[in-house]
Amino acid sequence: MLGPSLHGEFLRHAVLQTVVPHAPDVDIEAALTSALEEGADDLTSVLKTIPQRSLLFFDETVTVRVVLRLSNCSENALRAHLPQLDIGLDAFVFNPTEPVSTEASPTTKDLVFSGVVNDNEEPLVVVNIFEGDEGSGNHVYVIWKIQAFLRRPRIRIQHPSIAFSAAATLNTTAEIPEQSLQEDDYLPSAVPASTNVLQALSTDPSLKSVTPYLPASRLLRVVPATQKEAPVYNIWQKIQNSIRIVPAASARIRCSRLNTFSSRPTTIASLDLEATPFIGCDIIFDKADVVLCDGHAENLSNVPELQPPILLRPRDDVTLMYKLIPEYGPEAYFSTTALVSMLDISLEGVIKLSDDCQPRISMQWRTNVDFSTPLNPTFGGPSQTLQRNNRPASLPVAPGHSSSSSTGATNRSSYRERAHSITQGGVTVSFSGPATVELGKPFQWDVFIVNRSMAPRKFAMMAIPRRKRLDPRKHVARPSSSSVSSRKEDHLAEAVTDESIIHALQKNAVGQDADLICLSTDLRIGPLLPGTCHSAELVFLPLATGSLHLEVIRLVDMNSNETIDIRDLPDIVALEGSA
Repeated sequence: MLGPSLHGEFLRHAVLQTVVPHAPDVDIEAALTSALEEGADDLTSVLKTIPQRSLLFFDETVTVRVVLRLSNCSENALRAHLPQLDIGLDAFVFNPTEPVSTEASPTTKDLVFSGVVNDNEEPLVVVNIFEGDEGSGNHVYVIWKIQAFLRRPRIRIQHPSIAFSAAATLNTTAEIPEQSLQEDDYLPSAVPASTNVLQALSTDPSLKSVTPYLPASRLLRVVPATQKEAPVYNIWQKIQNSIRIVPAASARIRCSRLNTFSSRPTTIASLDLEATPFIGCDIIFDKADVVLCDGHAENLSNVPELQPPILLRPRDDVTLMYKLIPEYGPEAYFSTTALVSMLDISLEGVIKLSDDCQPRISMQWRTNVDFSTPLNPTFGGPSQTLQRNNRPASLPVAPGHSSSSSTGATNRSSYRERAHSITQGGVTVSFSGPATVELGKPFQWDVFIVNRSMAPRKFAMMAIPRRKRLDPRKHVARPSSSSVSSRKEDHLAEAVTDESIIHALQKNAVGQDADLICLSTDLRIGPLLPGTCHSAELVFLPLATGSLHLEVIRLVDMNSNETIDIRDLPDIVALEGSA
C-alpha cells in the first residue's frame, strides 16, 4: 500500500483542462499525437490544434472532454491512482460584457450543469516521452468523456456565454501510521551524537572529577530545515474558455376552450415551435409528444408536413393542434371543484450545423390544464352598449337533473385526489399529487402558480399541519384559595386567569403525535411577473395510515405581507407498504 506522501505527489504538477470538440466522435488520440509531434509543449497549445465548438445551444446534450496532464508519472502509479480519482464538471452561464466582479457587485451567473465522470468508463491514456536539458521525462494525458445537458438558466442574462470548470479529487485509502510508530524527530536512531569540543580538557587534573562537555552543534550555524510541501489531493481548472450559447428553438403551448354549449366542452391545445434567428441552419424535430395525465390528447395536425420529422428553417413557426379529452364523467363538470389535469410536453430535434457536427436538443416540461366550465356558459360576454366593472363571467344555474351513479362518484374521487386549484388574491394555485401514498415513504405535491394580477409578486408557501383540539368541557373552573384570600381588600381586583385553571390545563395536556410531516419547511416563489407561472414541489412524509389532512396551505405575499389560506386541499390516503 502506498504511503500518504506518495498519494500527495501524484497530482503535484498536474494540469486540468476541458475541450468541446467540433466533432463529437473526433479521434482525440490521433489529434494529441499529431500536436505533440509538431512540438506543442503546454496543454493549452496541444488542445488548440483540435477543432472546437464556437457556438453552443440551450437544451443541448454536448460531449465535453476533460484532459488531465501528469508529469513524470510511472505506469505503476498511474494504475494505482486512477481508480481513486474523481472527476467533476460544472458549467456556468454568465454575461462576459459585465465588469469585473467584486464583493459588492458579484458577476451574474447561473449553474446549468453539474456532473461527475462515470466510474465504469475507462479513460483514454496518451504518453509522451521527451528529452530535455535536465534529462528525460514524460507527460501522461488522461482524457475522460462527459455528456453534459445544458439546461436554460433560471435568470435572465444578456449576451450569455458558457464556461466549463473541471475538478479532480484523489480519494486516498492509505492508513496513516499510528503516532507511536512514527520516528522521533528529536532523537533520531542510528545517528551519531555531536562531537565534544572540550574533550581534550577531560584529562586536566585541576578539573578533578568534572568532565567538561560542549557539543559542536552549539558552535555551528544552525540552518533551518526545508519544510516539506503539503500533499496535493485536489486540483481545479485554472484556465476557463468561454463559449457563446444561444437558444436554437423556442416552444410554448396554449390551451383554449371552444365556445360550445354542450355538457362536455372541448379543449384545444396549440403547440408552437419556432426556430430562432441566431443560427443559420435547419432544425429537424423528430419527436413531438403531448401526453395528458388524466386522459388522452388527440393529434389534429394530420397533414404529412406536420408529422415528425418536421423541418424548420430560421424564423419558421409551426403550430401543432391537439384535442384534449379528459377521463372525467359528464356529471363531474357540474361540480364546484376545479378540474385540473397535468399535461406533459416532450420535444427532441437535431440541428444540422455540418456533416460532422449535428447537436441534439431536448425540451421537456409540465403544465396544468383547467377543464372547469362556467356554471352558465350561455350567459355570454358583455355587449358594447353595456360595460360594467367586475361583471361575472357566468351566472349560477342549477343543473336540470341530478343523477349520481357509482361510476360518477369514482371519477369525482379520482380527480379530487389527483389535482385541485383555487383562484384568490390575483393568483391561481394548483395542487396535484398521487391518489394513494405509502406509509413512511415521502411523496410530493406538484404546485403550479399563475400570477393573474398586474404587478410582480413574490410569495412564500408553508404547510401547517392539523392539530387536535382539547375538549374544554373536561375541566370545570373552581375558585382558588389565593384569589379568595386576595379579595379582602376592596381595591384589589380578581385575577384575570385563575391559577387552578392553568394548573389543570398543564396537567391534562398530552403530547400529540404528528400524522403528516411537511419536509418543505419554507418554499420561496418568485418574483413572478404579471401573467407568468412557476412550478414547485411540496414533499410530505406520512406517519399514519388512513385519511390524512393538512390544516391549511398558507401563501404569504412577501411585498405586502398579506396571507392567503388555502383550506380546500387534495385528499391524502396512506396505506401500509407491501412487505
